[in-house]
Amino acid sequence: MKNHYMVMAVLLLCLLAGCGPVGRADLAEDKDSAPGSVLWTFATQDEVWSSPAIARGVVYFGSDDHSVYAVNIKTHKLNWKFETSDIVRARPAVANGIVYFSSDDGYLFAVNAGNGRLAWKLDMGRPVAPRKPIPESWDYMQSSPAVADGMVYSGTSNPNFYASDARTGQVKWQAQVGLYVRSSPAVVDGVVYFGDWLGSLYALDAKTGSTKWTFNTFGPVIPSPTVVDGIIYIGSKFPCLYAIDAQTGEQKWCFKYPANIPWVESSAALADGVVYVGSSDWDKVNAINASTGELKWDFTTKGDPWSSPAIANGVVYIGSTGAGLYALDAVSGSELWTVKTGAPLKTVDSRFSSSVVSSPLIVDGVVFFGSLDGKLYAVSAK
Repeated sequence: MKNHYMVMAVLLLCLLAGCGPVGRADLAEDKDSAPGSVLWTFATQDEVWSSPAIARGVVYFGSDDHSVYAVNIKTHKLNWKFETSDIVRARPAVANGIVYFSSDDGYLFAVNAGNGRLAWKLDMGRPVAPRKPIPESWDYMQSSPAVADGMVYSGTSNPNFYASDARTGQVKWQAQVGLYVRSSPAVVDGVVYFGDWLGSLYALDAKTGSTKWTFNTFGPVIPSPTVVDGIIYIGSKFPCLYAIDAQTGEQKWCFKYPANIPWVESSAALADGVVYVGSSDWDKVNAINASTGELKWDFTTKGDPWSSPAIANGVVYIGSTGAGLYALDAVSGSELWTVKTGAPLKTVDSRFSSSVVSSPLIVDGVVFFGSLDGKLYAVSAK
């Protein structure tokens, strides 16, 4: 009885002090919950467009509240929070005990993964065009850094692409491109691939920055290139998903979308010879034969599937702007379950009712993703 009164007193004090949900994990069911059950959430102060990264039992993600969070997966408690001067929509990259991420304040940050202390930051220049909220502008994404062979590669909101020393932040080389880079780079076999807002896909030597080839996609490139077995799969704001030879830059095939309207803003994922990708306006998730470019199935979503799919155990996970997170059967495309999130905190477009733009990540049977309701979600995938 005494403990009961103590608990009630603590709750009363919390209510009087105005304790809020910011930075708090809300627990739901345990790991034995049915697939699609929300296990826990962690609230930030603004919309979460950033995709999560996980290393050593900690999930890292950015928020429009100008911060990056490190949350312990087991305890669901905040390890640390690092504040910048603008929104963070990039997916953090974690390597050798350092978390790398960019912010709309124009900096690339390197932060100690254990304590959140700044290791270094690189001034990459303020954005050439200030970002406007949806629906005034569809320029919503941020280039996420890639780490490979002791280097950090990052696009910027001005016509430059940077390669920096991962330990010191010293710029090793800098490449000028046609316009700002929202596409996140992929580094494979000594070559870095990324796209720019003028529609060019670049292949640069990762050590020197010299251009190996470029490819015109005919539309601003938002997604990250997916490189598998020497083939690049990528779309743009042009109704086509391309398969491109990674060595030569020659087109292998183009999956042309009907009515010439969809944009491919989702980064492709590949499993068992099938490419999975979302397309806006047409509001579809597509499964495409990776060798031929032929459609295997499509699934109609509510809202735009800007999120990039993740695949595990025969299930495709992808977010949408109107229905939260979908789980689809990878073979048939049939809907298995959905998770609806809360209403966006500031986005006013009517299609954004339960919005997941963050790309999901599956670890140990749990799906992690952010939502425009300002929360990180952990959902059972088992």
